[in-house]
Amino acid sequence: MEKIKNYVKNNKNFIISMSILFLGNMFMYWFLKLFQGNPIYIDYYLDDKIPFWGWTVYIYDMFYPFSIISFILLYRKDQDAYYKGIIATIIGCIICYIIYLIIPTIMYRPEIPQYDALTNLVLKITYYFDDPPLNCFPSLHCVFCFQVMFTYFKSNYNVKRKLFTALIAILIVLSTLLVKQHYIFDVISALLICIIATIIVDLFKIYDRLKEKNKN
Repeated sequence: MEKIKNYVKNNKNFIISMSILFLGNMFMYWFLKLFQGNPIYIDYYLDDKIPFWGWTVYIYDMFYPFSIISFILLYRKDQDAYYKGIIATIIGCIICYIIYLIIPTIMYRPEIPQYDALTNLVLKITYYFDDPPLNCFPSLHCVFCFQVMFTYFKSNYNVKRKLFTALIAILIVLSTLLVKQHYIFDVISALLICIIATIIVDLFKIYDRLKEKNKN
């Protein structure tokens, strides 16, 4: 018990930042659905060309473990990069929330083909916990994945770890299309938001100011 208390005391900012990012994001994602009427589709003709590969749901469901573990490992390796990444991700999420309220969107889901029993079950559970499929544009899944990738590239990790993390992130992004959870524009807009959020953090030196304020 004493070890836990000491860990919480010494890593208070880490625990708070992770809680805001993940628990806060989950709350806002579902809360905003209460205020979204008459959602629209923002699809593109190329979306019809993308196949429905149900087995990619296993990659898609790696999202939360991947995001959480990536930020935890980053905190242990490079705290400056970690906090900059967290701040940029929160800014990206806030931008998404505003867009969700202004332009509520919905996803069209096709009939689930008959795969093996486990894959069909996982697909049904995944769809169930995200029903109705609102808050699609931009994709929060992709915002998190792109931001993890950007943050790792700017961290002290070696090239192999950076490339491995980028590969997993890109696979999850692709899975959002292949499992029919998002359209192409959802992914593109998420990428643009991550770029904008990263520029904001660096341009206004938000982390440096917060760090200096915390010292004082």
